[in-house]
Amino acid sequence: MGILDSLSDFWTQREADFIRLDSSETEYGPGPLLVLYQVPPNIDDDEINDMISDGAPQAHRKKCRIYRLTEQDDAVLDMTLEKSLNYMMDTTIAGSSSAKGTTTRGVPVLLFSGFRNDEMMATYNILGQEIYHEMGGQLSPACAKAVPNAMGKQLRQVLGEIAGDHTSATSGDLSSS
Repeated sequence: MGILDSLSDFWTQREADFIRLDSSETEYGPGPLLVLYQVPPNIDDDEINDMISDGAPQAHRKKCRIYRLTEQDDAVLDMTLEKSLNYMMDTTIAGSSSAKGTTTRGVPVLLFSGFRNDEMMATYNILGQEIYHEMGGQLSPACAKAVPNAMGKQLRQVLGEIAGDHTSATSGDLSSS
């Protein structure tokens, strides 16, 4: 079975778990905010801001915030998604880097909040290529957008689900679903 067949099977089996991203201009969640989890620290925030400017000019004009989340951020990871996104919006400063020197272990996750769908996807396409390159072509990042049905879940759980779904979709392993 080829990768396209694996992806098709994955989406067919898990269709109810996802929300289709269309070209809608709707934004959901606090933001604009880009949460980076397991993203290589050598991609600095200035470079990420440039990528946001290219992919999401409206979010960039609204002073999109970047929050680098680490495995050591237990207090934030244990909050609900809604509470953690609000916390990140209140405590982070655009261009700050809270994860310098950390190492990445696992699937990088890009979590968008307060972005239009088209801008989220454009930014993911730009940043995703850079992350893939920085990870030696071994891992592509997972991507998700804050949605109403996830806001009550613990952030740690949401990130695990995003990474797990991404791994299942890209490896063709549907047994974990």
